Parts: sequence; C-alpha cells; structure tokens
Amino acid sequence: MAPENKNNIQLIFQSALEDGKSIAKYAEERERLVKSEQQNAWDREARHKPSPQEERAANIIFAIREWERNVIFGNLPSETLPKKDDRDMGGQYLTNKEYIDTRSKLFEISKMVPKGALLHLHFNAELHPELLLVQARKTENMYIRSIRRIENEEDLKETEMVFMVRDHKTIDSSINVFSDAYPTYSNPKDEAVQDKIWMLWSKFQDEFERKFPGKFKQQEPETFREGNLPSHCGQPAVVRLRPAENWLRSKMVLSEKEAYDPSQTVNGVWARFNQATRAFKGLLNYERAYKEYIGMAIDRLIEEKIMYAELRPMLLDKDIPTNDGKGRIDNSGQMQLIIDAINEKKQHLKDAGRLHEFPFGLKIIYCTPRSIPASLMMRDMKECIELKMKYPDLICGFDLVGAEDRAFHIGHYQKQFMAFKKTCNTLGVEIPFMFHAGETLLDTGGSHDPANSNLYDAVALGAKRIGHGFALLKHPKLVDEFKKDGKKPGICIELCPISNELLHLCRNIKEHPYPQLLAAGIPCTVNSDNPSLFSNSMSHEFYQIMVGAPTMSLYSWKQLARWSIDYSCLSDKEQKEGHNYLDESWESFCNDVVNTYGPSVMHTDEEIARDPVLKDRVDPVKAAAYYGDDGEARWKSYEKKRSNKKYLEL
Repeated sequence: MAPENKNNIQLIFQSALEDGKSIAKYAEERERLVKSEQQNAWDREARHKPSPQEERAANIIFAIREWERNVIFGNLPSETLPKKDDRDMGGQYLTNKEYIDTRSKLFEISKMVPKGALLHLHFNAELHPELLLVQARKTENMYIRSIRRIENEEDLKETEMVFMVRDHKTIDSSINVFSDAYPTYSNPKDEAVQDKIWMLWSKFQDEFERKFPGKFKQQEPETFREGNLPSHCGQPAVVRLRPAENWLRSKMVLSEKEAYDPSQTVNGVWARFNQATRAFKGLLNYERAYKEYIGMAIDRLIEEKIMYAELRPMLLDKDIPTNDGKGRIDNSGQMQLIIDAINEKKQHLKDAGRLHEFPFGLKIIYCTPRSIPASLMMRDMKECIELKMKYPDLICGFDLVGAEDRAFHIGHYQKQFMAFKKTCNTLGVEIPFMFHAGETLLDTGGSHDPANSNLYDAVALGAKRIGHGFALLKHPKLVDEFKKDGKKPGICIELCPISNELLHLCRNIKEHPYPQLLAAGIPCTVNSDNPSLFSNSMSHEFYQIMVGAPTMSLYSWKQLARWSIDYSCLSDKEQKEGHNYLDESWESFCNDVVNTYGPSVMHTDEEIARDPVLKDRVDPVKAAAYYGDDGEARWKSYEKKRSNKKYLEL
C-alpha cells in the first residue's frame, strides 16, 4: 500500500473517532433495541408497578446471585485454571449440589418463594427413598426379587431389584436370592414362576449382611425433614439405614457418576432411570402405602410452598395388592384411596387453620406407556373416561410416558385419540391432553423420520400443555402455535430443567433452552418431574432457573408461578382464589427477603442514596461475614483473583 493511502486511512479513521453524531446515533439505536426488548419481555406483566418491597427484594436477589457467582462458586473467566474447590454457578447440578445446599443464600430464598402449582410430577417419585425404605420396615410381608442370583459384588452392580407385597402362604420361605438354587428367568413377571423368586425383605437384609460383611454401611446417618425433604431443607430427623437398604437406595437414585460419566449415553441413562423407577414401584403400590404416600406428599408440597399439584400415576397395571397381599385393588379403588387421603389431609389442615396453604388438593393425569399395542391403548382410554365420569373432580388429563426415542410416536394412535376426543365430547366430559413431547434430541418419535415428532401430534390433537418441550425450537412454525397472544392462550410447556440435564438433553442449566422458549412468548411452568430419583426439589428447580440465565429475576419467578395457576386444571373460580393466595404470600415473601437479607448483606439506605448503583450490589464486608468462615476465605480468594491480571475484569 502506498504511504499516502495509509496516511489517508489514518486521517479518516481519526476523524471518524471524533464524530460525536455517529456515536450518538449508534447509542440511540442501541438504547432503542434494549428498551424494546425490555418492554416486551415475557415477564413484563409481573414487572408492572412493583411495590417498594418487591423492588427491593428483586435487587437483593440479583445482588446475592452475582455475589455467589463470583465469590462462593468462584469459577471466573480467566486464563488461569480454576481451583479444585471452585465451582461453575449453573454448571452440572449434581456436581454443584453440595455447594447449593450448604453454602447458597440464594437457595435459601428459593425455598421461601411461593411456587404456585406443580403440574408435572410423577406419582411414584415424590418422596425421599430413605423414607420409603423406612416405611417398608413396617410391612412384614414385603418381598423382593432379583433378575439374577447374587453371588458377588459384580452381581450387586448388574442386578435389578423389585419389591412387592405378597401373601405369605403363597411363597416358599426357603427362597434365597443368594443361594445357588435361586433361579434366573428370562421373564420374571411370568405367573408360573411367582412362587419361586420372591424372598422376604427382612430375611434378605439379614442374609445380605452375612454375605457382604462390613460392606455398604452408611458413612453418615441419612437425614430428612419432617416433610420428607433432605436435611439441608430444614431440621433433620436421623435415619440409619441397614447395609441392604443403603445398597438399594443407590439403585433408586441417579448418582453423579451415572449421570455425567463420559461414556454415558442418552439411551444408557434412560435405561438406568427406568430401572430406578421399577425399584420404587413396589414400595408404594400397595394399599396402606398408597394412601399414606398421598398424605406425606402433600406435607412435602406444602413445605415447598406449593398450593396445588397434578400427579401422574402409571395406570397400565390395573391393580395393586391389599395390605395382606391376598386381595387386589383396581384403578377405581386406587382413585378412591387418593380421594380419601386428600380429604383427610384437607380436614387436618382446616382444623389447624392452614387450609389456605393447600386449598385445592390434588388432581390426577392418567398415564399409560407410549409403547403399548393399539388395543391396550384403546382399553386405557376407555378406562380413563370411566374414571373421569366416576371421579370428575379428580381425573384431569391424559398423557403418554416413556422415552420418546423409542416407539411409538403419538400419531401412531391417531384413530384412538380422535375416538377418545369424540367420546368425551359426546359424554360432556373434558379430559385435556398433557403429552410428554419434545423430551428428546433426535425428535423423530422413535423412528427415523423427523415428520414423526411428537410435537406435531401434540399441537394437532389440541394439547393443553406439553411436558418438557426441549426440542420445540427446532420447529419455528410450531413455536407460533405455542405462543400466548392476546385472547389465544397458547400451549403451556411444563419445564423440567434438572430432569433434562440428568437425562442428557443438555449438559447443564445454562445450556437449557428455557430462556429462548420464554423469550419467544411461550407460557411455561417450573416442575420437578422425578424428585426422588434426581435428588431435586421444586426449590432446586427454582434456584436453577434463577442461575441459568442472567435475565431471570424475582419477577420471572412470579410470572412462572402465575402461569402455573393459569394453565392448571383448576376451575376459573379456583384459579381466581389461587391468584389471591399467591399475591398475599408473594408480598409476605418479599418482606421476608428484605428483612432477612437486606440488613445482612446489602448496603445501607444512606450509602445507596449517595451512590444509587449500590442498590443491587452486596456490601462485601457484610456479605463475607454473613456467609461465615467460608465466606470470609472465599472473599479473600476473590480479591486476590481480581488483582491478578490473568483474570478478566468483572
């Protein structure tokens, strides 16, 4: 390049740098874009005219989140490798769980927030497994079977265990899973072998300790709160599990290694998930446990600040055993057990002056597998309608469950579904579809054809809500069908972020598409899916939603809670009451946040008046002290990092 041209470029560039008009034009355009996005934000209704306390609480929550991101978790953008005890806020859930449970004030706030309704919860996976194992101790005729004889620790890793209440008189008392004589059958459900494979659970525990002396002992007693939450959620009650119970617990809960091992796959983790689900089944599916479970589940929901829930039981198997194992209770009888348990719990709450905490009880979404023959699907659809007519205030929807990468897609049953809709219309009953759809990466409905995506069928069949919706953004035209627009309610997505992470749809919450789904104007709710298997709770889900995207705020929590009521199966009158309860509890929640955390971690009003930018920043000296010795140490570490030029300026 000629020198004169080079000089000319320099002169023009320098002149442009000093052109205030062009810079002002850019700034104006940028501000217009930012304001437009803010004014049209998905949670704008919740942001409208906040109370002073609500605004202050929002600032506190933002400040605490960013403090914990930088200081408590400490994995900052840098050329330097993170320390061993640094964590990435919003990183792998199970990896971060100890920090979340024991160090995070934001998680404490997540436990306090009113969450509205829980709309996606599988029936057999709400309570902590320790509690279920302790409950089983009271059942003298609880039996267990294995898919193989257990001779060594390798067998313990490979086998699958199933519980069931049985009639003592029908079982050979000499059966021993650890014996060379224990049979292995290709189909352990075969009626012809039922008297040959079941071992008394109490006997199994004794034999287990003899076979594996000193193995599988708890390092620490398991703890759970009165409402059946883990100890970090409140005052613990000590539970000491026997070695066999402790081993079985590991079969029921997805571990960090099982979830994140580099060799783990979507299909592998789904198989492990299904195995855990089957292990839970027999601990719940008998008369006494079925009814007690409902009462305990409601206690837990109340403790998590949830006012109403819709449960999804798998109703393919048409009966459960009575307490003595001699009789059977069909699905209609099971629904009556649920109603009796709900009414009993509501009466207790009313007598205690607490009915406002759980005023609407529970409803049931009928679930059956997506993999069954059309004849069985038709049978289950008919039964669902029969149950709805018998229990109109209990049955509220219909769903298909199971991995979407396996057959069949929803459209496989199109004739049956259209007949179902027509029958409901003729009989004057309303059973909306609440399909699992888009819980997949392949999104081909268990086939090789993308046109078999369950999302197409969910929309075509007029679903009220869908579960997960992870794959929806692959379908720009379908996105429009889901949007809430004016009088059009849209189709609500039941978000289950932790479930999606652990079942390998995304690596962590920051990779989850929920911010994009919300930004597109799609109504969503937050849900826990299978808490007992995933070691999560609704409080963990709300926490994850808050840390997964910087755009999330207290107002986002509020809008998600509101939508959970709007898209529930409550009546219009009940929804109005629900919003009143939510508004009252929301103001109380904001007051609690301000009064508890404001003085402890925030700058004073005088300091903020002098420098308004401090309103959403913690006072580092206060915060370090409030977080205890660990907070002090991590604050010093953070200050050292900030002075290191290898770290990016924050």
